[in-house]
Amino acid sequence: MRDYIRRTFVLAALFAAFSSFLGAESSVKLLNRTVELSWSDNVTVDAEAFSDVKAGDTIELKYKNIKADYHKFKVYGVGSSGWQPLGYGGVKGAGFLNGDLETEKNSGTVLITLTEDDANNLKKGGLIMHGYGLKVSAMTLAVAAGTVSVPASKRPRKPNTEPKSISDGTAQATGPVGGPFAEHGRLHVDGAYLYDSHNAKYQLYGMSTHGLAWFGDYVNKDGFKTLRDDWNTNVVRLALYPGEYNGYCNGGNQEELKKLVCDGIDYASSLGMYVIVDWHVLSANPTQYKEAAKTFFAEISRKYGSYGNVLYEICNEPTGSDWSRVLKPYAEEIIPVIRQNDPDAVVIVGTNTWSQEVDKAAKNPITAYRNVMYALHFYADTHTQWMRDRLESAVKAGLPVFVTEFGTCDASGNGGFNADESRKWFDLMAKYSISHCNWSLCNKDETASVIKSSCKKLSGWSEGELTESGRLVRQHFRGLKK
Repeated sequence: MRDYIRRTFVLAALFAAFSSFLGAESSVKLLNRTVELSWSDNVTVDAEAFSDVKAGDTIELKYKNIKADYHKFKVYGVGSSGWQPLGYGGVKGAGFLNGDLETEKNSGTVLITLTEDDANNLKKGGLIMHGYGLKVSAMTLAVAAGTVSVPASKRPRKPNTEPKSISDGTAQATGPVGGPFAEHGRLHVDGAYLYDSHNAKYQLYGMSTHGLAWFGDYVNKDGFKTLRDDWNTNVVRLALYPGEYNGYCNGGNQEELKKLVCDGIDYASSLGMYVIVDWHVLSANPTQYKEAAKTFFAEISRKYGSYGNVLYEICNEPTGSDWSRVLKPYAEEIIPVIRQNDPDAVVIVGTNTWSQEVDKAAKNPITAYRNVMYALHFYADTHTQWMRDRLESAVKAGLPVFVTEFGTCDASGNGGFNADESRKWFDLMAKYSISHCNWSLCNKDETASVIKSSCKKLSGWSEGELTESGRLVRQHFRGLKK
């Protein structure tokens, strides 16, 4: 993905002295150069530009469409609850599509009428804009109180290198709203356990997507709502492969894949669910993609650092990678990248041999950073009592383990469905309040999928449309406390 230089803004004609002619509209210029919008880089305007903004004022954007097949954007006010999209008070020159603003012409003007909440958010934290396929050549604020000028002490200054109050992404989020997050808030790790904001032990459980490059259609709000309301889950895991064919670092469209991740975070957040961003390294040494991982997690954590419902899984199933010599040092390089933007985030570190060697991590855990957990993966027909013993020993030794991936079948993912062994795992995870995600949310023709290959629906699945594994997993989740 190409880098974008931090946008520079000139704030002109700000609210210092009102014109004596009340009701005469004046325009406050917020942007004095053309910018090409990106989902991964944010256009920001400081709160001081909006010190006297009020309901009924309008923000005017002049744009040019440079991607006829895909051109959307979002504008936010940064309030106390995070990024709040502007436009619901009225918008001309654009329409809503899946929460994004979509321009109606190849070039023109968009007028966003501000509500009282919009005005309050802009005064509190300023404005953030991003998108794709558009160049914005002008941004002005039309106010009805007259023209004012900027005092010398408040002349334009370079924005912060990293914008603060970053809480939202690309699809339709307004920050975590309602749902499990409203009750439990930001999570943290203490000893071997995950706790909620009330310092009560808390267990996350839900579905993992398959690879976003191949089954990205399952990233949709209605599907996640089905998982929350019908399946009784509280977390979604977004699996982004870096190395497989068409993966993020192997020929995949990075803009589109990153947008899928952002959309997934936004959909989950709009439902008050937790979400795991999974850098899905598979059967490899994660240092192969270390620099790409740093860039990716820097961007995601910068965008969502203040949300509180986002967890970061920094290597899915590393293999042939010694814990002390490879994986722990790798983690100690990636974690501070995330911590710079999200100091309290829970970070999950994969363990060697397809995330099975939690025993090695228990003997040499990461101590330089808090809120770190360790991944264990099991497939019930392959990983039986010997693996359960390993997990139990690690937890008793004080290691906080997160089963970020499990299957009800054998380790190939396509055979050996085993309900009895799966239930033994469910019992053990309940005993130690171990969080877990099932593989996988898709209709791929294999045992591990929860949706039948004949079913093309992306949400609202009936029991008859689920696989044998899907029915067992849904039944299990429905029996847990959200």
